[in-house]
Amino acid sequence: MINVHEKYIKECFELALKAKGEVSPNPLVGSVIVKNGKVIAKGYHKGSGKDHAEIDAIKNATEDIKGATLYCNLEPCVHTNKKTPPCSQRLIKEGIKKVVISNLDPNPFVAGNGAKLLEENGIEVVTGILEQEGLELNEIFFHHITTKHPFIHIKLAQTLDGKMATSSGDSKWITNELSRDYVHKLRQSYDAIMVGKNTVINDDPKLTVRIDNNEKTIKRIVFAPNGIDTSFNLFNDQFKDQTFVASFEDNNYPNFIKLYTNNDQVDLDRFVQDLYGHGICSLFIEGGSFTASKFLEKRLFNKLSVFIAPKLIGNGINIGFADKKETMNESITFRDTKWKKFGDDMMFEAKRMN
Repeated sequence: MINVHEKYIKECFELALKAKGEVSPNPLVGSVIVKNGKVIAKGYHKGSGKDHAEIDAIKNATEDIKGATLYCNLEPCVHTNKKTPPCSQRLIKEGIKKVVISNLDPNPFVAGNGAKLLEENGIEVVTGILEQEGLELNEIFFHHITTKHPFIHIKLAQTLDGKMATSSGDSKWITNELSRDYVHKLRQSYDAIMVGKNTVINDDPKLTVRIDNNEKTIKRIVFAPNGIDTSFNLFNDQFKDQTFVASFEDNNYPNFIKLYTNNDQVDLDRFVQDLYGHGICSLFIEGGSFTASKFLEKRLFNKLSVFIAPKLIGNGINIGFADKKETMNESITFRDTKWKKFGDDMMFEAKRMN
């Protein structure tokens, strides 16, 4: 038997994903309005400052919504300190009879108050429908809104013998085209992508998001503590205004993020906090080995994706941690592990557990 609530919440998820890569720092939200067993409206949040999903659905209604049930994967907002008016008050005004939600909003300005206001005004509220799926959909939002810290996803590509590049630094291409296409879909969800100085020097990458023959960019960060020459693509293409350099010294870079030291090492905790101050709520780290290893060593990441290609190159560059593990109990462990196949390549993906 089909669970009706789950059916429509799944539809909310699908609607929400239409705005993937467009809503930061806001969550992905979709909404469906049902009356007498028939869908009479659908909507989704299309971007920061635009109508929330519930309001978008209301505006798209094909008939009077009084007495209808509204489905939404996130609790309707109740606060006024934002660009758009509160949704809960609008639902009360429109005469909605029931609201079905996947997740309560962790934003302290909402945090159950939207659901409470609806119930106080005679609207039945059902929560927790496909709650885990909802958490996964908005993992970036839930993390940054509760921690005030960017969600960090590290992506690695390696050979069967664990090499990220040849001994000369060449890494084009370890993985196949299917894997690389999927990486562009991963990039799409993040506010910024970051690589190390050596990756820029060796590969001269574009670091844009290319999907369905369309090219756009997110913020591009070059992690170069001791500076970098600005003759590379990132500093001279049509998206150059979105390129940032993280360095100790500002060498007249178009966009500069200052690095600081702590015990003679780059203070990565401060750097990441400064990124949040720049409005970067999520970061996709795409190598190279030095940059990725520093974040792995500090356990300064939330998710890891490792693409493994069926190749052997012998002597080369591996990820390599500087810190030494004496026992297996010291190892970094993961949860929610997934494996996905891209032609002959395999991808391992998981969230950091400890």
